[in-house]
Amino acid sequence: MSACLKPTCWQVLPNLQRILDFYTLRNLASNELFSYLILKGELMIYSVTLNPSIDFIVRVKDFQIGETNRAYEDNFFAGGKGIMVSKLLKNVGTECVNLGFLGGFTGAFIEENLKKLNIPSDFVSVEENTRINVKLKTEEETEINCQGPKISEKEKEEFLDKIRKIKSDDFVILSGSVPSNLGNDFYINIIEILNENSVKFTLDSSGETFKKSLKYKPFLIKPNKDELKEYAKREFKDNKEIIDYVRTNLVGMAENVIISLGGEGALYIAKDFSLFAQPFKAKESVVNTVGAGDSVVAGFVNYMLKENDVKKAFRFAVACGTATSFSEDIGELDFIEEISKKLVIEKEHYGN
Repeated sequence: MSACLKPTCWQVLPNLQRILDFYTLRNLASNELFSYLILKGELMIYSVTLNPSIDFIVRVKDFQIGETNRAYEDNFFAGGKGIMVSKLLKNVGTECVNLGFLGGFTGAFIEENLKKLNIPSDFVSVEENTRINVKLKTEEETEINCQGPKISEKEKEEFLDKIRKIKSDDFVILSGSVPSNLGNDFYINIIEILNENSVKFTLDSSGETFKKSLKYKPFLIKPNKDELKEYAKREFKDNKEIIDYVRTNLVGMAENVIISLGGEGALYIAKDFSLFAQPFKAKESVVNTVGAGDSVVAGFVNYMLKENDVKKAFRFAVACGTATSFSEDIGELDFIEEISKKLVIEKEHYGN
């Protein structure tokens, strides 16, 4: 009869963390699980920018149409909504991998810019040049957004292969325009793949794409007031009308709903309560609207995946968007935290 072999402590120790992880994971709710994994570094956030750009920011005083105008300041930034998301996440200490399409000398500039910021990327290289978008800052702000490259069938499939490899423990942020030849439903194609693999996602888009995405229950939707009007096919007199409509028609179709009110603040709306972030009062004027909405998305996702506290996540998200609007590029963590302390958030409860 063989003797019962007792494992030594040195044999048990290597498996102890695995055992602890198993019991921890078994008792966590879905969002708590995401928080646990991201803190352990086992959850990766991917930010998809299908149509990135170099954002060429030009500042001109006394701009005259039809005349030669001289800029007093100009800057180039790696742009595109998903790239702005990754830059904000980097600033608040969360790693994010960029996916999408890059090509030509403009694409090389963006890739090099992201490397300098230590932001990882896994773009598909395309034959045509990535676009340049011009942001003209005068008394008013004017944007000229170019169309972007045409994507070949081979390039498209290479990108979709990357999407198929994303694990169920990961998280995907989809935002921005789609290259024209890929068609309006390309985001839905991506979402269907993510849904099949049980990957959580958020989509920052509008129109038909926004409507169709609701079938797959995004983690977060963030329409602005105009996009909500377009979806609802109606006007809203005040915040109460917005809250009533969203509670009835959108809450439950996404896990979280934020309504951006521009200079009038922001709303987080759930079935039994709403949060209203009052407009931030600052002595300075807004210097940058590019990336403010992307910063809200990034800030909310980042906080919820780490701490799963809606009220704190909403405050942090609004602070991120506000910090970016008062920054040349993307808000920095110190500035975000400073604004977060000053924000006024009102909470209202509802009955069943």
